[in-house]
Amino acid sequence: MRTRRSASPAPTNDLTRAKADMDAFGYCLVAGALSDADVGAIRARLEEQAAAERAESLAAANGPHADATNQWLTMPVNKGSPLVELITHPAAMAMARHVVGEDFLLTAYEAHIVRQGGIPQALHCDQWWLPMPVAPDATYPRAGSITHRTIATGAPAPADGPIWPPVKVNVMYMITDFTEANGGTRLVPGSHLSGRQPTWDPNLSLPTVAAEGKAGTAVIWEGRTWHAAGINRTDAPRIGLTATYVAPMFRQITNFTVGVRDEVLAAATPELKALLGFKTWNIYGATDDPSAAFIERRPGRIGKLP
Repeated sequence: MRTRRSASPAPTNDLTRAKADMDAFGYCLVAGALSDADVGAIRARLEEQAAAERAESLAAANGPHADATNQWLTMPVNKGSPLVELITHPAAMAMARHVVGEDFLLTAYEAHIVRQGGIPQALHCDQWWLPMPVAPDATYPRAGSITHRTIATGAPAPADGPIWPPVKVNVMYMITDFTEANGGTRLVPGSHLSGRQPTWDPNLSLPTVAAEGKAGTAVIWEGRTWHAAGINRTDAPRIGLTATYVAPMFRQITNFTVGVRDEVLAAATPELKALLGFKTWNIYGATDDPSAAFIERRPGRIGKLP
């Protein structure tokens, strides 16, 4: 993929500017989202956890893209307080509200350790499963049959008709410096306004921009923006930690209501519990106690009756 360096956002610590960049480009860069001390503590915790998971032969099964080169750490909410606190980071909350609205869920939370080499990732957008608008008399794709390979709709030119709104936003914290050389996430500025999705092809040739920034920067992109992981061509690891938020009526990628450890849930604030999916939204997520604002992990109250 070729590199395009014009018409793309620069890192900023002004959230008003970041929101404007999000609207214009489909992504933004928030400088200094994490302090040097935060970065140091998070990196130490991630590297310690990654080494332990490798030693216990857990790494291969821990993440959809894990391989002999790269390592994904899933459910970091269970793996230390510095990682839990990032879920409710003020900048992440502000940008999620700007993109998605007042209510949203944490749908996925992962750490990525990307080493030299690896396999190219295909350009994609993260709300690929949302069907395109169609005319009332047109044949429409069955939502439950959509896959990454069935939704390509052309190049990312500006749409000339209605498109879907964003329902998802990614916040990736750079735990090391991100550069073009070490494979900083590649994005297609403006693709969020095309109403289209790319062909699922790692060899697709299209101008992209690498998200570059100092450790502590956050690159944030919305669910319609075309993007792909870059290839690390250096001998040092690139480490990112990504929290993804989605509108509350959509299914979460990670089943936090099952996977979060009891001791983490016991210490969770109401805000964190809501993001993890333990708070009902309208009637979504309810159990057999429709009056409960938060659900509990327990058997249903009402069982088989005579």
